[in-house]
Amino acid sequence: MSGKRKPRGHVANRSIYGSVDELANELGISRQSAYAALRHGKIPSIRLGKRFIIPRSAIAEWLRRPGVAPGLTS
Repeated sequence: MSGKRKPRGHVANRSIYGSVDELANELGISRQSAYAALRHGKIPSIRLGKRFIIPRSAIAEWLRRPGVAPGLTS
């Protein structure tokens, strides 16, 4: 055993949580738009104080729902 442990929240060198910057990039929106959508509850997230925790699995599920994109821009 190498003695090294994987940090929590990581699976196979990829975090199970995403950042707001990564989310904005993947959705093709600005960082400000991503924050606004998170604040208004349009994008699934977990709020810890002022910080947004974005589970990748919740985003993948959310994107599979019909009609998600139009709701993001309104």
